[in-house]
Order: sequence, then C-alpha cells, then structure tokens
Amino acid sequence: MAMVHQGWAMPRHTAELLACWNRDGVQSGHKERWKIVPKCIWWTIWKERNQRCFENKSNHIQKIKMNCLSLLYFWCKQKLMGGIEDLVDFIGEV
Repeated sequence: MAMVHQGWAMPRHTAELLACWNRDGVQSGHKERWKIVPKCIWWTIWKERNQRCFENKSNHIQKIKMNCLSLLYFWCKQKLMGGIEDLVDFIGEV
C-alpha cells in the first residue's frame, strides 16, 4: 500500500486544497481516478447534509465513509475501471 505524503496544515482555501490534490494525483500515476475523489467526498457530504436537514435522518460516520467508497466505486467503474480489483488497488494508493 502506498502512502501519500501530506502536510500537517490544511490549505486556507478550497482552490489551494485542490491544487495540492491535483499535484499529488499526477505523481500517483492515476490522474483521472484521483480527480474523482474530491467530487465523490463532496457529493457524499452534500447528500448527508440534505438528509439531515430535510429528512431529519443521519448516518453514522462509518456508514458515510462506506457510502463515499461505494459511490467512488460506482463512478470509477462507469468511467475508468474494469473490476473490483482495480478499485482495491486504487484505494490502496490513496
């Protein structure tokens, strides 16, 4: 499993965070898949937020993480991957 080196301090702005994310993604060798991850995280959080605000329901953090990984798998499978092995390899590199 590869470990991505990240700094301890978060960037101040979303644009700075994405610039770091894109820089590290290019180095990972999976640029296209890497670019999907922030979108997947934000979409999962947005859906959870709407569920909490409008349906008065919430999920445990582990369920939110699983929802995010499931969505990532679905999106990657539709666009970029061949099978579950590819996703496991990709997650191991993230």
